[in-house]
Amino acid sequence: MKLGILLLTAAAAFAQPNPPDEAAQKKIIADATAKALSYPKELPDFVCRQVTRRNEDPKGLNQWRTIETVNEQLSFINHKEEYKTLAVNGKKSDRSSTVMHSTDFADYLSWIFDPKAKAELSWSQWDALRGHRVHVLGFRVTKENSQFVISKGKGQQITAGIFGVISVDSESGAILKLGLIATDIPPTYAVQGVAIEVNYEFAQIGDHYYVVPLRADLHSKEGKTMIWNEVEFHDYRKPGAEPASK
Repeated sequence: MKLGILLLTAAAAFAQPNPPDEAAQKKIIADATAKALSYPKELPDFVCRQVTRRNEDPKGLNQWRTIETVNEQLSFINHKEEYKTLAVNGKKSDRSSTVMHSTDFADYLSWIFDPKAKAELSWSQWDALRGHRVHVLGFRVTKENSQFVISKGKGQQITAGIFGVISVDSESGAILKLGLIATDIPPTYAVQGVAIEVNYEFAQIGDHYYVVPLRADLHSKEGKTMIWNEVEFHDYRKPGAEPASK
């Protein structure tokens, strides 16, 4: 039994590629930066379905309840968004209830890769993500250089620092995942914790594949109350085309 475990461990270690050398790591970061900054320009016109689930844990005991599920049609044309609410909690509705926009996915990248952010970026490790081999990069942006604003109520907002990790597809250089945690939140502020994870993936739109928003999870803490918003994107297609599934 011990021999089997040793053999499996040795095989896993052998299969894991060596870390890139310093020059290669710098190129990986430079290529990821270029991809991130060009991302908004490369998004095509599209239509998709956006589903948002608002969850709440009032006592912070990991006892979640879904408050609302919103199903919307998102049209992204000429780099402008338009939302049409299809249903709220399974019932037809035209009430607007968007908590996150697809353009936020570009903003998250800008917060890190914009030269003004002066982010500290470093290669961390190899990993696998949804069938892709990825480079995992660590990052940190100080509060002084950050564009990340946490808002609570009318006129209440602060700027926070951020740190986290980024998963970069080793073949295409596309950014497929980003996770960040807010830092430097004043102890007296109403919101005492914010963490965001966003996922991107290749989707066929017309005759080509593009990197588009896949999913986002937004977590925050206000007093004892934990808030978790889940946002998913489905059925990408060209404007005017019928969805592949309904």
